[in-house]
Amino acid sequence: MTTPSVRTRMPRNVRLAVVGVWVQAVLNLAAGFLLLAVVNDAVDHGQDEGAGALRFVAVLSLLIAGALLLCGLFAGGRSNGIRVTVIVIEALSLTSGVLGLLQGGGVSVLPGIVFSLAVLRGFASAEARNWFDQ
Repeated sequence: MTTPSVRTRMPRNVRLAVVGVWVQAVLNLAAGFLLLAVVNDAVDHGQDEGAGALRFVAVLSLLIAGALLLCGLFAGGRSNGIRVTVIVIEALSLTSGVLGLLQGGGVSVLPGIVFSLAVLRGFASAEARNWFDQ
């Protein structure tokens, strides 16, 4: 007699962190496409000074969004690589936010810092380690 497979539920804080990953991915997609549109409009009007750096940031934002979307999609697969990838991306996002704050970004960078901390906390927790290591 075989026992039916018991599917364990994702811990609540990990589930909330995965939702945060999805939200951050959508926001990065929107920011990346918006930046690309602004850069293309500026270049079309002959204002191409600094367009290369902005285009780089836009493409980087789209790549990060793609990575986060994939991590959110495959989080149920319980691969530790997903957890590590999200932790690295969130650490880079947190570092970027802190640098922006130190460079005079003001309160506009605080939501990004708080959001990164929340997702990072969820993926770095003991429950997340246990969930993704199985």
